[in-house]
Amino acid sequence: MLNIYKFLTLVFAFCIISKSFSQDFKDYNKSVLKNEKYYTEVLDPLFIGNFLSSILASKNGDYKNFLFFSEKALETRKTDLELLENALWANIYLGNINRALKIISDVELLTDEFDQEFLYPTIVELIRRNELNSAAEISNLLGIEEHDIFIKNMVQIWDHVQKNQKANALSKLQNYTKITKKDSDIYFFLKVQSLIIYAYFDEYDEIINLYEELKQKLNIIPSRFYTSIAKVIHDKIDSEMAKVFLNDKLPKNLDLGLTIENLKKIETIELPNILSNVFYECGYLVAKSEGLLKSVPHFWFSLHLNNNNQNSRLVLSSFFSEIDQNDLALEILNKNKIKSSSWIISEFEKSYLLEKKGDYKLAISIIDKISNIDDFKDKAYLRISNIYRRNDDFKKSIEILNKIDLSKEENPVVYYYKSLNLVLLKDWKNAIKSFDILLKKYPKNPEISNFVGYTLVDRNIRLKEGIELIKFAVSQEPQNGFYLDSLGWAYYKLNDLKKAIVYLERAIELEPQEMEITDHLGDAYFKRGRLKEAKLVWERALSLNGDKELSEKIRKKLEKIQIN
Repeated sequence: MLNIYKFLTLVFAFCIISKSFSQDFKDYNKSVLKNEKYYTEVLDPLFIGNFLSSILASKNGDYKNFLFFSEKALETRKTDLELLENALWANIYLGNINRALKIISDVELLTDEFDQEFLYPTIVELIRRNELNSAAEISNLLGIEEHDIFIKNMVQIWDHVQKNQKANALSKLQNYTKITKKDSDIYFFLKVQSLIIYAYFDEYDEIINLYEELKQKLNIIPSRFYTSIAKVIHDKIDSEMAKVFLNDKLPKNLDLGLTIENLKKIETIELPNILSNVFYECGYLVAKSEGLLKSVPHFWFSLHLNNNNQNSRLVLSSFFSEIDQNDLALEILNKNKIKSSSWIISEFEKSYLLEKKGDYKLAISIIDKISNIDDFKDKAYLRISNIYRRNDDFKKSIEILNKIDLSKEENPVVYYYKSLNLVLLKDWKNAIKSFDILLKKYPKNPEISNFVGYTLVDRNIRLKEGIELIKFAVSQEPQNGFYLDSLGWAYYKLNDLKKAIVYLERAIELEPQEMEITDHLGDAYFKRGRLKEAKLVWERALSLNGDKELSEKIRKKLEKIQIN
């Protein structure tokens, strides 16, 4: 029986299913050729079409069509275990937990084999129904992976809380904390859970003692725990203290006012919400050890328990955005029903997704609304400016940048983008002036030094100064492939091809997927007379994602190259 890890591999690697499928054809091929009846009855063409389409969709990371065609294939083979399990995990990866549960029941009727991963949807649904005792019992069947142990402990701890078994809940939590690596994310999560449980049982002295302990390590406690801490302070210690705490510690991309307002609205204990955060944290745990792909189900489980868990929505949206499922990513964000403290992040994410889809006007309109809020207007202006720049409206981009109030806090990014826009406008006179301002204000910033240095070298302006700036950047970050590319290109411009090739080869080792760096190495090889190597490198460059204009230039270089 396939487990989740095989399925997850399937989503991004055609080989697993295709291998299985090709083996079926090896087994059946002779019979098919000899027996037309076998072909029409056993290898139904409609089934084959749907199955092949599901394979293609899975290969492309297209979850919706992977699910659609898997379900279509199931219509003709309702008892096929492999198809059932594929449909199961496709449903989970799209957040269709109820449908996944139906498939689990179908699978259980067909086989006695036990798949551990089936437990998670069941546990989550029982929690949602407030059948925490049953969820706790089933959690005993979970495995020995770190995330299994985490979920098992947390479900059982909160089952004790629900039953008012204070001693059992605290004892189990403390025992689990003792075996957890100190100063890890889980360790601090468990400490915060202790704080919440003390608040539930009105253990005032314990709340104060634990809060004083946590205060000593706030610099290393993940900020995602701050709201939970603030809630306990707000309800059990002092509401004004909670405001001061959040004002000092809350990340600046969150809405402070809304966070404080929501503290009053949240009930002290809402078990589905508490356990929604548990599964959210479990997602973090899995992502850290096994990658984001394998953590996706846990964020969906989190949403199944609390549909307004905006943090889970943001993670899921980012995941689907990364695999270019932009419509799905937008759909996930748009389903949020309440305005959470992270709504600013959500709006920015929507804007990025819309820009990716090519709707940059709507992307701007979303952020334009945020520019009316004092605390976020500068971030909004910077974002809008970048949208205009990426859509080649460099003058408008500069116009928006000029709205940013630099008297509050100077930001090197603003000066950097002003300079970049001037370079893109080919306004070299003002660009040079802007470079001088940048270097004067931020003389020790390697990124700025590299940017200015590379631009000077590339334009054959102030070459010596340019190369010294690049050398400084490399000295600060010797493993930065982009800085090494700049230095290699500088030596190319100075016709020191031996040094140029050394640095460009090293740059490619560090950044093998960068078209421009690869192109630079091809130029150096060509100029050195190493034509075969130049040809191979340029052909490699064309296989990479990059600028269409650059691709065309490389093609023209290849057309001219002649090798005897």
